Amino acid sequence: MYNKLLHWSLVLVIVGILLSALGAYCGWFYFPTMIHQKVEENVIITDGSEQYKRFVQLPQPLSFKVYVFNVTNSHKIQLGAIPIVKEIGPYIYKQFRTKRVQHFSRDGSKITYVQDQLYIFDEEASAPLRESDNIVVLNMHMNAFLQVFEKEITDILQGFANRINHRLNRTPGVRVLKRLMDRIRGKRKSVLEISENDPSLAILLVHLNANLKGIFNDPKSMFVSTTVKNYLFDGVRFCVNPQGLAKAICNQIKESGSKTLRELKDGSLAFSFFHHKNGSGQELFEVHTGKGDAMKVMQIQKLDDSHNLQIWLNASENNEASMCNQINGTDASMFPPFRQPGDNMYIFSTDICRSVQLFNQHPIEYKGIPGYRYSIGENFVNDIGPEHDNDCFCVDKLTNVIKRKNGCLYAGALDLTTCLGKS
Repeated sequence: MYNKLLHWSLVLVIVGILLSALGAYCGWFYFPTMIHQKVEENVIITDGSEQYKRFVQLPQPLSFKVYVFNVTNSHKIQLGAIPIVKEIGPYIYKQFRTKRVQHFSRDGSKITYVQDQLYIFDEEASAPLRESDNIVVLNMHMNAFLQVFEKEITDILQGFANRINHRLNRTPGVRVLKRLMDRIRGKRKSVLEISENDPSLAILLVHLNANLKGIFNDPKSMFVSTTVKNYLFDGVRFCVNPQGLAKAICNQIKESGSKTLRELKDGSLAFSFFHHKNGSGQELFEVHTGKGDAMKVMQIQKLDDSHNLQIWLNASENNEASMCNQINGTDASMFPPFRQPGDNMYIFSTDICRSVQLFNQHPIEYKGIPGYRYSIGENFVNDIGPEHDNDCFCVDKLTNVIKRKNGCLYAGALDLTTCLGKS
């Protein structure tokens, strides 16, 4: 009897050890490996899969928040007062993203698409703020024009001269115009410097200043009163029925190719920050599908058929792509799986034509689902310049602005002239 009990005790012990070992194997190796494989299978973008459907149309809209600095003392600023601004916001929009797929690569590892975006104002989330709120803000399109006028006056005046007929070409005013163009060829000088010793040129500048009324709707200052909806999407109108020189300048502005400007049906122009992004997309993306390596899913391979940008400065010696022109990360609609604490990552923003590094901050929980919170670091726009090895962002296209001797803007500002167009 004793021997039988001992026998069965040993059997039970062995079975227990085997079950414990099996449980440990399944818990530590088999199930994690199986889950890992299932996750990989589900994140890879293949034609007709559930992931492909999520890729084409995000199942829920993103939240797009805008804050506006409302100028409260615009009239006093004209008299020399320091600007006083009040931050208003957030104005919250639902951003719907849809991808128009062009094709897969032959091996299925790449997919090419154009991304469309639609912005719809979220009245409930934005309340009590409304799109119809009146604001006083910097007249961006007029300020941009004056920047271009100061730096590229030759092109503007040349464009005007090319539009004058043979009869006007014999008038004194046009002869003055030609003399002004001759004077500014070669070494560039400011317009005021050129006109200081030439009264006739000063008269022309007065004439140009008078035409600003016909271009920018008789502005009283560098600020404009408008609505949030117009400023962001519908557009602030200008160049409404311009005549003479004003019309020639409006045509020059129209030809500048700026993304933030568009021509309306009546021939006038409109400036807005985001109208060009609301609707059909322009950029052609090629991204990794994750096939062969799930950690590469959605990593941008090409933008407009190029591995790098041609927006920022490159190395002068060999013209190789600088770090500023490198395209890193995803388009921010999806990310690779298996993120770990301490892992940082990149997204690429077409709004500012550059890659942005995101830093892992801390673990979070969203509706019971664990995750990680990422945010932009201070190096985003605060640390730009040769001392940070990224002075390729210093395109030095703006005139009459406060900047450092090396052409870099001060912390918190980035010159997007070459990103958004001449104006």
